[in-house]
Amino acid sequence: MMGKTYSLKEILEMAIKIEEDGVIFYESLAGMSKNREVIELAKYLAGEEKDHITVFKSIYKELTGEKFEKAFIEDEANAYLHLLVENRVFKSPEEIKKFVEDIKDDLSILDLAIQIEKDTILYYYEILEGLEDKEKTLVKELINQEKTHIYRLTNLKNILRG
Repeated sequence: MMGKTYSLKEILEMAIKIEEDGVIFYESLAGMSKNREVIELAKYLAGEEKDHITVFKSIYKELTGEKFEKAFIEDEANAYLHLLVENRVFKSPEEIKKFVEDIKDDLSILDLAIQIEKDTILYYYEILEGLEDKEKTLVKELINQEKTHIYRLTNLKNILRG
């Protein structure tokens, strides 16, 4: 990741931030779309992302001995990490909502969702080496769930395309 070494705590904070933004993205999509199938899938995926947050918070507590409070407490050490994750997957929560609202076409938003899921999978593959076997197993399961998200999004896109 750009030649900088991150602590496990920082890596997990980034993963939680990615999932928190995923919830905002899918909830915004569910509120924007007029298509019942898109709305149902977006609500389902928002729930999945919430489950992923719970998993990463559990890993965080187990490995750090601390309860997770907030991704990126705004200090100078974490400012760079915050920017890295925002540029890698999502922008700010407000920008996510506005971006989704500005895209009126379900196919385009599904394309974006597929790309975001792919980017998330790449990030999770990158963090695997810093984890213990038990945590690796959990993150690999999350990777498989993200792959399932891509499959479901692609399937829906193909159905909508006709």
